[in-house]
Amino acid sequence: MGIEIVIRLVALLLAALATGGLMVNWIGLTRAMARISSAAAYTEFHQATNRTFDPYMPIVIFGAILGGVALAAVSPGVHSTSGQLAITGAVGYAAVIAISLSTNVPTNRAIASWSIQSPPENWKAIRAGWIRWHILRTLVSIPALVCYLLSGLLAGG
Repeated sequence: MGIEIVIRLVALLLAALATGGLMVNWIGLTRAMARISSAAAYTEFHQATNRTFDPYMPIVIFGAILGGVALAAVSPGVHSTSGQLAITGAVGYAAVIAISLSTNVPTNRAIASWSIQSPPENWKAIRAGWIRWHILRTLVSIPALVCYLLSGLLAGG
């Protein structure tokens, strides 16, 4: 197996883990969060999920961006369809990071500081905003993953 195939596989794996993590959070955890009616229970649940997802997600999303750069580098050329798809996918994952750092991460930090016994009165509005931004970043990651898949296929991977 050549190094180019290994690079394509690793890039696809990182992208799949990034999009998969976002999807699991949306389809599973976020839908559960939306159904919690108790402010204390929501706060405890969100704080717990932050502790499990926060260390993992930046690694795979930044890895996916680097994977896109690597895909472009091993493509027949950055101006080839394969190279352009790789770059487009990397831009998509960079958009996921931009959305996360400007919306979800600050909200996660705020929620991490809440007292479980006395979260703020507007916790439902904060939750709704977090969910909206999370859905957006998840939806942005899907075409980015598809770009990587197509890039690998068109490059002969």
